Amino acid sequence: MDRTHRLQMLVHVANSGSFAAAARLMDLTPSALSRGIAGLEGELKFRLFNRTTRELKLTQEGAEVYRRAVDILTRMAALDKDLVHKQGRIGGVVRVGVQAPLARHVLMPRLARLHDLHPDLCIETRLTQDPRDMQSENLDVLLHVGAPPPSRLVAQRLGQGRPAAYASPDYVRRFGELSHPADLVNHRCLLFRMPWAAGPLNHWTFERDGHREAVHVRPALATPDREALLVAAQAGAGIIYMACFDPAVLSSGRLIRLLPQWSCPPSFDIHLLYRRGAVSVPRVAAFLRFAREAFSDFDPQEITVLHADRARMSVG
Repeated sequence: MDRTHRLQMLVHVANSGSFAAAARLMDLTPSALSRGIAGLEGELKFRLFNRTTRELKLTQEGAEVYRRAVDILTRMAALDKDLVHKQGRIGGVVRVGVQAPLARHVLMPRLARLHDLHPDLCIETRLTQDPRDMQSENLDVLLHVGAPPPSRLVAQRLGQGRPAAYASPDYVRRFGELSHPADLVNHRCLLFRMPWAAGPLNHWTFERDGHREAVHVRPALATPDREALLVAAQAGAGIIYMACFDPAVLSSGRLIRLLPQWSCPPSFDIHLLYRRGAVSVPRVAAFLRFAREAFSDFDPQEITVLHADRARMSVG
């Protein structure tokens, strides 16, 4: 957590006289705000507040830090306002949490469009999808894969992953076509393993005519690196079961879809997470518009993703 964010916590606590009230103002949990103040006290090596069951007061040292914090934050707000309104342009820094696949295949190919519209914007990314980092890393926006946990954040659904089984033409020539999902048990399968999971995703599911077939595959490779899986599959190392990657890999023929007569149920959801009221901040609102449009433009044939209803993706 950066010091500016902690100074904001200090000012809100001092102004409201309550950790709980300050947490509501900042859209944080009381425990997160308490950790932030404790972290600031740890950095400064002295207490900022005297706490009793009845009242909360700044210490002498805390009052001095408060005075300087108000001055710093006022100057920063003025600077941000100047950046926003200078020549009618939007500027400033937007801190974004996003995993590498979404950054590489959805955001970065379209980033020039954002900077053409708003050349004063700076986008800083963190390789994370943990909602707790909205507080600890002071993120403005988070692209989250999976069901978002309960929180005070706004969660706007962009779409779902649309998985299928893929292999290179060379692999198919060497090992033959598949006629049924059960054939996968005799093939080299390249598995994705989520970093926080105990094991790889080794159950691949297929559907046809109302019948569902779940196959327990054996890994020839298990890795948390999705890009490595794509590289290995294109090089003929085996079969992947994946969603949400560059459709050009398929249109170029580097990978081909296996079992085309079977479909696969949608996998993970993809959400934009942001704080309530963030759309009133021009730099954040600009990035939210860009992210929604970038995802809507990604994979228009919905080969590797299913888009959410575009009517629900309007700016707040």
